[in-house]
Amino acid sequence: MSNDPTDPHGLAPIGDDDASEATVRLPIRRAASTEPVRTPTLRVQAGRHMLQFAPLPPRGAIVIGRDDSAQLRIPDLTVSKRHARATDLGSGMVQLDDLGSTNGTTVGGQRVTSVVLRPGDQVEVGGIGLRLDLLSSDELAHLSRVVARLASANRDPLTGLLNRVWLEEDLVTLVERCDRAGLPIACAFVDIDHFKQVNDAYSHAIGDEVLAAVARLLMLGVRDSDPCVRYGGEELLLFFPGSTQAEVVDASERIRASIATHDWNRSATGLQVTASFGVSQRRRGEEVRDWLGRADAALYAAKRAGRNRVCAAEAP
Repeated sequence: MSNDPTDPHGLAPIGDDDASEATVRLPIRRAASTEPVRTPTLRVQAGRHMLQFAPLPPRGAIVIGRDDSAQLRIPDLTVSKRHARATDLGSGMVQLDDLGSTNGTTVGGQRVTSVVLRPGDQVEVGGIGLRLDLLSSDELAHLSRVVARLASANRDPLTGLLNRVWLEEDLVTLVERCDRAGLPIACAFVDIDHFKQVNDAYSHAIGDEVLAAVARLLMLGVRDSDPCVRYGGEELLLFFPGSTQAEVVDASERIRASIATHDWNRSATGLQVTASFGVSQRRRGEEVRDWLGRADAALYAAKRAGRNRVCAAEAP
């Protein structure tokens, strides 16, 4: 470094220039760092309409309601056709106005006619819970793709996940692609804990709602390229091409926590739902059946250890 007090950048001359004709180093112009643009977005948090969402246009407004014209349409009979209006005020704040709804709008347990929301605030429109979040363009795009994937063809009609036909027709192709590219691939078996008790205590309709909600939490917690399959009943199967066993254990732990902390009271009062995970990474040249078998064995180890946990198979 230069000790010349007149050198504002503290940089020594470059190369072997004569000291009297030292090359002048120009300051590097760096692009000003900018925070990603985040859009105020209202999203249904739980229940059968979970993942319904609407971003607010800058300084614009959206209508929340049951009517087809509503920008955030929630086809629930507790929601009025034009229930409330949300207006972007800038700086992450949103004004929420009730539009004379039948069942009212509440924030923090208090019925309101007009209120200013801040990110993280939770709102009740009729019997539906919403949350205001600031989402980046990447987060909005991911959410949109999750919704589109759940609604696409050739999927399980209840959960929106891939069905078992995918395992028979496409899994081998995915494994071969990873082999050719020299990439790892790992999977996670997921089982909803005590699911029969949910059906017995709350009805099969609530059980179906739980399955659909867990499927959405899984899809939110994985990448767009990670296949999610309904294996059978309440057993689900996730695949992570390009990921190691340790990485999938971390991802599974995040998803497990999102299931355990989800607001299941939206589906039924007193309902609590957890899930167990068994993770394994495929060994080079291993038969798919054996690979999945090791993940299944890890799942049963998680159940024996007390459920609501992630267990991994032996290191690949």
